[in-house]
Amino acid sequence: AIEAPSTDSVIGRTTESQMIIGIYWGYVAMIEGLTERIKAELARPLTVVATGGLATLFDKHTDAFDAIEPDLTIQGLSLLYDIAARSSE
Repeated sequence: AIEAPSTDSVIGRTTESQMIIGIYWGYVAMIEGLTERIKAELARPLTVVATGGLATLFDKHTDAFDAIEPDLTIQGLSLLYDIAARSSE
């Protein structure tokens, strides 16, 4: 499981702590790098919405997100269900 390291340091003191640090900060770097590349390629202001259960885990250590919606998929499915239910009445 991905988890936040116990400190903000990127240098671990054990193999296990360094593996956790490498995975976690690697994901943070990937998120920041991809969002910056997308913004540069589209060359216009964008809103970055983090989704999924791990969104809040990474939000603690990056400013890449403008909003967090951990349940966006289920919210969308619920809206589709409501639309389908209304159209079948």
